[in-house]
Amino acid sequence: MRILFVVGNLGDYHVPRYEALLDLASMRGDDVYLVEIFGKSSVYAFPQDRRVQFFEREPARSVTLINDATDAGGHWVKVAAGLSDAVRQFAPHVVVTLGYHTSYSMWLCILKVLYRRFFLIYMSDSKADDGKRYGAKEWLKRTIVRRFDGALVAGEKHRAYARSLGIPFSRSRVGFDVIDVEYFSQRSEAARNSDSDVRAKFGLPPRYCVCVSRFVPRKNVDVVIEAYFQSGLYKIGQSLVLIGQGRCRDRLLQQVAQLGLNAHVVILDSVKNLDMPAVYALAEFAVLASKFDQWGLCINEAFAARCPAIVTRTCGVAGELVADGINGFIVEPGDVHMLADRMKLLGSDLRLRGRFAEKARSAADDWTPILFASNLMDLSASIVTDARSILGPKD
Repeated sequence: MRILFVVGNLGDYHVPRYEALLDLASMRGDDVYLVEIFGKSSVYAFPQDRRVQFFEREPARSVTLINDATDAGGHWVKVAAGLSDAVRQFAPHVVVTLGYHTSYSMWLCILKVLYRRFFLIYMSDSKADDGKRYGAKEWLKRTIVRRFDGALVAGEKHRAYARSLGIPFSRSRVGFDVIDVEYFSQRSEAARNSDSDVRAKFGLPPRYCVCVSRFVPRKNVDVVIEAYFQSGLYKIGQSLVLIGQGRCRDRLLQQVAQLGLNAHVVILDSVKNLDMPAVYALAEFAVLASKFDQWGLCINEAFAARCPAIVTRTCGVAGELVADGINGFIVEPGDVHMLADRMKLLGSDLRLRGRFAEKARSAADDWTPILFASNLMDLSASIVTDARSILGPKD
């Protein structure tokens, strides 16, 4: 089986997933070809070190269509021509693409109709409660999604949403939002063994909880600050570390000052993904209080580093990775008092944190790049096999 893997930019999160796919395909005797549309990311300002390392090895069967552009868009004549060439040259049985509404995914839909020689799978972490849904927009999505043959999504809630758009359960699998758990685990243990050096490098306080999030309204970072204040954790020497950037930064700084928390809240603009295990390793717990989040990869990272978490019910990880009262807490979005109560409980109970931390680390092992690769290969093989049983082999 030949699989063409198409992604806007092969950022650090995608690299371990794609490498796991390559390894599994090699063991199975299948072929995988990578098409990266753009050589730069419009999302991450800091260097994508794992991407650089990946391409420095000059991997076979991989191409970047436009090296000096970002995945913000544009250059669609080049993109269309490049994708058409890749499809003709590699002759894939299955094409896997990021999203169903990206411009390059739309081009692949067109190529699928023109060539009628491959099946098309999209990867997504959209779910039904990702903000307000509009009937006309959902109808348009269903019209597009029905052009696809399958979906690799984040979790079961995401499978249910894919089904509402026209992808039956038999044509979907979970495992899209995974991280390199082994890497995060090993690096976090190393950080614990060099505690003072790590704190000095990043300016981390002796005790802290951490919130890794963009500073935009949907992420409810202001709710985290207010809940931290109400919890009174600052009175027992536990600080709050915020890691992120965004247009709400000045407003958040003002809120911190108004609450008299300047000595207790640390804001780090950005930390490279390769350095994040150290930050999670020394944190007592993580908080993700978004109004909604499609998944929340920062919680995968925290769990891999044995750091329990508090998340809102509308985060994708809630009920999938985070189990309430087992490895963390699940709270209602916008409920400051509930969040403050859980922060106070987790921040003041060492034995509870220890128990949650062990369960968190165990849960992280269920969401690795191996899950991504095995479920994607299984889905691809299932779609191809089903079609051949009906229509006969294509070649």
